[in-house]
Amino acid sequence: MKQIVKITAALGLLGTFTLASCEKCHECHYDGPEGYIEIGEYCGDDLKALEENGYTMGDTVYTAHCEEH
Repeated sequence: MKQIVKITAALGLLGTFTLASCEKCHECHYDGPEGYIEIGEYCGDDLKALEENGYTMGDTVYTAHCEEH
């Protein structure tokens, strides 16, 4: 019985670490002068910064649009 409790606890911890390390990533684009421009996949802090600050191309900052895939 003690062994089952230990195994269950270990699996619970493993699941917690796996979920905590899994970052949500989104495919992102912006609407430029030539239309829809793909800028790739962004995750974690990079995704947050892109959504808050936009995508900079030269001196122009575009609003980024990101979708979960």
